[in-house]
This record gives sequence, C-alpha cells and structure tokens, in this order.
Amino acid sequence: MRKKDSIKTLPRKGDDGSRAENVKRIVYDRALDLFDRKGYRATSMNEIAMACGVSKPAIYHYFQNKSNLLETLYEDITADFYTVMKELAHSTGSATERLATFIEQHTRYNIEHKRFLTIFWRERHELDRASRYALATRERDFETWVSHIIEEGQSTGEFLPIPLKIATFSVLGLLSTVHRWADHSKSSPDEIAEAVKSMVINSLSNAAPAQKAAPVSKTTAARKTGGTARTRKAPKAA
Repeated sequence: MRKKDSIKTLPRKGDDGSRAENVKRIVYDRALDLFDRKGYRATSMNEIAMACGVSKPAIYHYFQNKSNLLETLYEDITADFYTVMKELAHSTGSATERLATFIEQHTRYNIEHKRFLTIFWRERHELDRASRYALATRERDFETWVSHIIEEGQSTGEFLPIPLKIATFSVLGLLSTVHRWADHSKSSPDEIAEAVKSMVINSLSNAAPAQKAAPVSKTTAARKTGGTARTRKAPKAA
C-alpha cells in the first residue's frame, strides 16, 4: 500500500481475517510520520485521520485518543520483545551467558526500532496519566529482570560485588541510548551488539583480567586496518 492510499482501499477482510490489524499498522505508520515532522502535541487526531484517508470517528473506532494510540503502538512493538526478555532472564544457564544474550538482543532490537524509539522517548511525557503509569510498570518489570541476572551472577561469583542498583541502572542506561547513536558509530548492528556486550560483561566480570577479553581475530584486525592484519613494528632504540 502506498503512503497516500486511503485505508478505505483495503479489502473489507484480509486473507486471514486481519483487516483491523492492517488498519492499525497503517495508522501507526502515518501517525509516526506526523509525530516525527510536527511533534506529538502539534498533531491532531483529525490530521492523522486525513493522512489515512478516513474520517476522525473511524480512527476513534480503533483508538480512544492520541495518547492511547501511542501507548498501543508501544505495546504492539514491544510485546514479543518483553516476553523473550522475561523468559531469558529466568532461564537456565550461567548469569554471564544470559546477560550477554540479553544485551545482544536488546541492542539489536533498539537499532531495528530506532525510528519509533526516538519519537517515543521524545514524546512520552505527553502521554496521559494512565498511560504513563502503565509504562512505568513495564519499565520496573524490565529493571527487575536485569537486576535478577546480575544479582544471580554476583551470588555465584561470576560478577563483581558492585552495588546492585548501580550495576543495574548502568546497564539499562547504556542500552536505552543505543538507538540514538547507532547510526553515528559507522558500525553494523551485529558489531555494535558485540561491542556493547563485551563492554558490559568485561566490566562486571569477576574473572582475572587476562580471561575477560577474547583476543582480536585476524579478520577483525584486517577490517580495522582496511586490508590484511598488520603487525606494528617496535620503534628503533634511540
């Protein structure tokens, strides 16, 4: 469907009966365009309806108000991600392995959804009280999952005995900003995820320094030098 096409052009029923979901996806996409260009507060439900080629009452059929639209979009985008992260936090395996996987997946997720996250974090203060409360509850759950892994790693001796809240908020603070600087890093999502994971795990690890960081592979070294890996010559003695 083209950007200017009206929702009215959608078949009355999708092949799998999911017309309502298709409508919501279009409303989400066009509302985000408007929020991005004009800001959340300056965008009216009437403008969103016009962008979708329908009347304002038609939009209200799917969303209670503008705040509900943004909150519902957040829930739809994050639902599967939150489920995976919760299961990972409480899965078996070492705390180091689980936190490493948690960080990698979170980093890739934030990069994949960077457009939405940039708009959402900029405009979240505009949400109504009920929506802000629901968001705060989900964020506390997420904080609990990260804290659970770190606390377990400290109890097994895998992680340093850093004050738990400091460790937890440091990890969350880093992860929550990835979408803002990823494009400026000139690195791929996989490279960013690997780098962020290594920084966090090495910072928390209770292992001896020599065991913390894996040696740089020849492939990585070659990528950094733009060709084959080169060995730097020792300077001549004066």
